Amino acid sequence: MASRRVRLYGGEPVVSVFDFDETSAKKSGLLLKDFQFYSKEWAQFILANRANGTRTQIHDFDIVHGPIANDDVGFQIRRLLAGIITIDAFLEALKYKQGITYQYFFATESSIKYLKKL
Repeated sequence: MASRRVRLYGGEPVVSVFDFDETSAKKSGLLLKDFQFYSKEWAQFILANRANGTRTQIHDFDIVHGPIANDDVGFQIRRLLAGIITIDAFLEALKYKQGITYQYFFATESSIKYLKKL
């Protein structure tokens, strides 16, 4: 992603690396949502968050972990909302073609405290 941004906007790619102790975060009472696999629930979560037109979160989770969607999420959302594809087709279209890769989303200040820069 960093290399792609550099090609588009110039500059030098920078990758920051962090350590995250998920066990400590869970023990602290933070709310974590974990999507282990691509699923309808995951696709609906992606849709709800991307369709949210405000800066206010639509969920109460401090941290969300789950599969990375492919790069054409916006296009697929437009197709779904226009009735061109079903939720099942939307789910399939969001799957990252190079295989399942995971990401974390740290949604609150409390959750960010559990990141340690390496």
